[in-house]
Amino acid sequence: MLHSLYIIMRVKRKWQLLFKTGVAAKGEKERREEIVKKLLHNRDFKTKKQIQEFLNPVDPYKLTAGYLGIDPKQVAKAVARIKKAIKNNEKIIVYGDYDTDGVCATAILWETLNSLKAKAMPFIPRREQGYGLKVEVIDQLKKEGVGLIITVDQGIVAHTQVKHAQKLGIDVVVTDHHLPGKEKPKAMAIVHTTQLCGAGVSWFLSTCLSKKVGLDLVTIGTITDMMPLTVANRSIVKHGLNSLRKTKRPGLLALYEIAGIDKEKIGTYEIGFLIGPRLNVSGRLDDPMDTLRLVCTKDEQRASVLARQINEKNQKRQKLTDEAFFHARGLWLAQDKKGKLIFIAHESYEEGVVGLVAGKMLEEFYRPAIIITRGEKYSRASARSISGFNIVDALRLSDDILSSHGGHPLAAGFTIETEKLDELEKRLKSLADQQLDEEKLTPTLKIDLELNLSDLSFALFERLQEFEPFGFGNPEPVFLSRNLTVGDTRLVGNSSQHLKLRLSSGDPALVFEAIAFGVDDETKRLKKGDKVDAVYNFDENEWNGTTNLQLRVKALRISPGLRHD
Repeated sequence: MLHSLYIIMRVKRKWQLLFKTGVAAKGEKERREEIVKKLLHNRDFKTKKQIQEFLNPVDPYKLTAGYLGIDPKQVAKAVARIKKAIKNNEKIIVYGDYDTDGVCATAILWETLNSLKAKAMPFIPRREQGYGLKVEVIDQLKKEGVGLIITVDQGIVAHTQVKHAQKLGIDVVVTDHHLPGKEKPKAMAIVHTTQLCGAGVSWFLSTCLSKKVGLDLVTIGTITDMMPLTVANRSIVKHGLNSLRKTKRPGLLALYEIAGIDKEKIGTYEIGFLIGPRLNVSGRLDDPMDTLRLVCTKDEQRASVLARQINEKNQKRQKLTDEAFFHARGLWLAQDKKGKLIFIAHESYEEGVVGLVAGKMLEEFYRPAIIITRGEKYSRASARSISGFNIVDALRLSDDILSSHGGHPLAAGFTIETEKLDELEKRLKSLADQQLDEEKLTPTLKIDLELNLSDLSFALFERLQEFEPFGFGNPEPVFLSRNLTVGDTRLVGNSSQHLKLRLSSGDPALVFEAIAFGVDDETKRLKKGDKVDAVYNFDENEWNGTTNLQLRVKALRISPGLRHD
C-alpha cells in the first residue's frame, strides 16, 4: 500500500512541474517505462549503477564504514575499548537521548552489550534534565564505579563533558550523527556520520561487535528521525520493514494492537505517524526509560501494560499539543502574522510538545517557527525551519547568549536564560529578514510529470511499488492531469473538511474515485461538470472485495473560465 503525508490544501503552493515534456511514447508498455525513467531522473538516478542501487538496495549488513562516511580507525578504537571493558568486567553506561531515535539507539547498543555478557546499563535523561551529557550525571556515574560511557545520538559537541569524564578516569566513546562543531571532543573514540540517524550509528557499531543485531529498531529510528530514505538509509528501511512485520518483540506487537495496525501491512506511514509518536511520548512528558522498557521487554503481560500506559500518555500529548498550538497560533496572528519568522514564548507550554507545535505552525504558515517554554530563569525551545534558512547556523551566530543548542538545518533545540529571549528574538528575526524573501516563503508543490488518466494502470502501480519505501528524501511520485471533468462530489470527515469526488477525462471508461484532504472553501464549492487540473498520487483502494485505483489529490486548480453553472 502506498502512503504519503497529506498536504493541507488550504495552504497555497507553487506548482513546479519537474518534467514539462509529458510522455511521448505511444505503446502502453513503452509509455510506462518512459514514466519510470523520468521518475528516476527526477530523483537524480541517471546511471545504470545508480538505478540498480536504488531499485535493489544493498544488504545493510554489507555496508562498510567508508561507504557510510565513518572513520574505520575510530570504529576499530571503539570496538577495542569496548571489548577491553567487557573482558575486565568494567561498568559500562550507554548514555542516550529521550526522543525515539535516541531510545532506539540506546536499546540497540545495550541489547548488543548484554548479549556479549557486558556489565552494561542504559541511561536516558528526562527532558527536564536537558539534552546530552551532563557533568553532574558524570560525577554520579564516577561514584557508581563506571569506567566507560558510550554516548548514542549525542555527544559530538560535548567538549567540556568529555574532558571532565576523562579527568575523573572515565573513558568516553562518542557515537552520534548530529553536525559537529569546528572541532570534535577529545574522546577515546568517535564513531560519527551524518548519513545515518543516531540509531543507525549505534546499529553499525553494534554490528561490528556482534552479528546478531536486528533491523527493527534502527528502521524505526531512521524513519522517525526524518532521515533521507536514499542510499544506506533506503537499504536499512527497505529490509528493515520486513523485520518489523515479522518482529517478535512483545512491546512492538502490543503497540501494533493498540494502534490498530495490521503488522503485515506496516510501512513508513505506520511507523512515522502511528508507532513513532507513541514511542516518543514518554520522552516528551514523562520518563523515556518507559519506552526503553517497552521495546526491550520479553514479558508479554508487562508489554501490554506499558503499551496501554504509553497510549494514554499519547492521548494526553495530543490534547496538550492542540491547546498550545491554538494558543501560539492566536498570539502569532495577533502580533506579527506578516513576519518572516515565528517566535513565540509562553510559560504555559509543556516543554515536551513545543517541537510539535513548531512543526504545526510551520505547516500552516510556512515560516521558520520557534516555540519556547518560558521559565523563571531558563527557557527551552524547539525550532523547525524551511529550506533557505538553516536554523542550526542561525543559532550558532547567537552562541554567545545561548546556554546550549544543537540539531539539524531544519530542526533544532536550545536553552537560554529567559532574560536574553528578547535579544535572541531580535537577532533571529533580523537574520530571517536578510535571508528570506517571498519566493522562499512560498512553499513549492513538486510534480514529477504530466500524465493522461489513461496512463494510470495496475501495471504502472506495480512498477511504482519498486520505488518504496517512500519518505523524506524519496517522495511518492506526484502527477498532474489537466482539464478533468468533476463528477459526483460529497464532503466527508467530522468537520466536512475532506472532499470525495470522481474525476474523468471524457472517456466513460476512465472515471477515477478521488479524495482531497483538508480542502479550502473554494474547492468545497466544486460542482458536477466543473473542469479542474489535479495534482495527485494514486494507489489501490479495496472495498467490498473489489480493488480499484484511487487518486489521492494533493491540489486542485479550477480551469479558467470553465466552471459549470
